[in-house]
Amino acid sequence: MGLIGSFGYLDPEYLLTFQLTAKSDVYSFGVVLLEVLCARPPIISSNMNLAEWGMLWLNKGQLEKITDPSLAGQINPNSLRKFGEIVEKCLKKEGASRPTMLDVRWDLEYVLQLQQTALHREPHEDSTTDISSNYVFTDSSNSFPNQERLRL
Repeated sequence: MGLIGSFGYLDPEYLLTFQLTAKSDVYSFGVVLLEVLCARPPIISSNMNLAEWGMLWLNKGQLEKITDPSLAGQINPNSLRKFGEIVEKCLKKEGASRPTMLDVRWDLEYVLQLQQTALHREPHEDSTTDISSNYVFTDSSNSFPNQERLRL
């Protein structure tokens, strides 16, 4: 069976091994996450795809500069930072270094909880508010260290 899909979503490891794995899907999903955040197509130009372009900005620590302008002021900075970390993990060149999709799911649920908590926070509360009482982790994922799972 031949490979079906778009070049912009293709796992770079596939070009070396010609084998698709569950981690190939994680890579492709990372591209989708970046598409959603940046409102850009998976192929930016003839010599660069969205994943490469996004990783350049992520490595500079400037994710906010590539975020879709229509989202300005709507994403909690902690949520955006964690979302960027998920994208970065998904787009690792080596498949073995990427998380599982289950880990990605839990991490995205954490990002959503951060965002929802920020939206419902009283105006007098600050960003150091503990959210551990609002969020229950039931997974054994190691994507976030235990300390980071329980605080902003």
